[in-house]
Amino acid sequence: MGIALLIIGLILGVACCGYLVFRVQKFCKSHVPGVEHPKVEGNEKIWLIGLVLAQGLFTIISSYGIMGVKGWTLSAGENVMLIFGSYIFGSAFALGLSSFILYYWRPDFDEKQRKISRILTFVAIPLLVGGLILFTEGFAHHIPLGEALPNGISFTEGLVRPGEGTGFTIKFYGILIVCGALFPLAITDHMFYKKYGAHNLADSLFIFAFLMGVVGARLWFCLVLEPEWYLAHPADILKITNGGMAIQGGALLGIIAGVSFVLIFRKYIDIRYAMDVAIPTILIAQCVGRWGNFFNQEVYGAALGTDALGFLPTIIRNNMFINGEYRVPLFLIEGAINLAGYFIIRYVCGKALKCHTGLGYQASLYLVWYGLVRVIMEPLRNSSFEYNQSYITAFVMMGAGVALFVMFFVIHKIRFDKKLENKYGDKI
Repeated sequence: MGIALLIIGLILGVACCGYLVFRVQKFCKSHVPGVEHPKVEGNEKIWLIGLVLAQGLFTIISSYGIMGVKGWTLSAGENVMLIFGSYIFGSAFALGLSSFILYYWRPDFDEKQRKISRILTFVAIPLLVGGLILFTEGFAHHIPLGEALPNGISFTEGLVRPGEGTGFTIKFYGILIVCGALFPLAITDHMFYKKYGAHNLADSLFIFAFLMGVVGARLWFCLVLEPEWYLAHPADILKITNGGMAIQGGALLGIIAGVSFVLIFRKYIDIRYAMDVAIPTILIAQCVGRWGNFFNQEVYGAALGTDALGFLPTIIRNNMFINGEYRVPLFLIEGAINLAGYFIIRYVCGKALKCHTGLGYQASLYLVWYGLVRVIMEPLRNSSFEYNQSYITAFVMMGAGVALFVMFFVIHKIRFDKKLENKYGDKI
């Protein structure tokens, strides 16, 4: 019964979400003659609201399917948390996704509804997190302390935990990296649309930079962090499914590849503007990607000695109980700092202080910020994940960020004095 509920819930949920996206995209691409600012109204509004609410119901079905497969019997309180958590999570996901698409891909629709969609996009985020926490609290106590959560899906063995899985396995880490990378794509595409009036300008740029970022992350791990082994066993460099990715290498090579792509294939795009838009969004991708460390039980911090993580959801606290001790959740700390860094760079430095800046400064601040993050995080690492090169890399990134900041300041000053651009860096 459990597996049947799970399959039914997943099929209905995917179908519902897919149809919701289809209807939203159809509205975004529609053109009504004589209507300058179209509204979502009538049957279309009923459809969208109905699909958002239905997504929550299908998520509940999937959740009980999982409980059935596991054979867990929940108490009354756990059932309440599971039902409400599942419903809030599923509905918030559908709400946030549809509102996000409406806001970013239909900037000309009714101004009041546009503001509402923007608010709902941000409201959906805490609802999504809260629903997920409530959902996991419903069954977390059925997972024995010290038993790792699944970190991948094997085509022959189902859900597998760290160290398990002999066949082809899709790791949650890889899924999270791809999902995290979609945020920079969506934000960059929207910003390019606002400035250049066309979507999909960032698609090829994203694919090229992302692939080069994966290459850079792998090479940095193999040739900088573990050179002794991989120089002696060069064929193992290609065994990417065995793990081993360094985010510093991915960020640096991805940035270099992205900048080169714009300079060669998108010459009509101001490179400084492109860097300001795209590079800080890497912090969001890093925030999401770091959860892969959580599922893999890797790159964790020093032992805490006692349960000092009581303020965290049970599912997180239990998965940080590794080798008989609670560990500092580095993934959570770094993720929070990276997310805060994006909003500080984008909205405080980018918008609140825009009257004092030209272009390129936000991209420079990314390097300074992430270098500083590395310096903060290194002392918290478990000794088995310490690398002497990390401090060197951090200070090099910070130095490069300062150098770029000075370079962009000089470029802006010269172009401003020659009346080639205004104080914001826009061409005159």
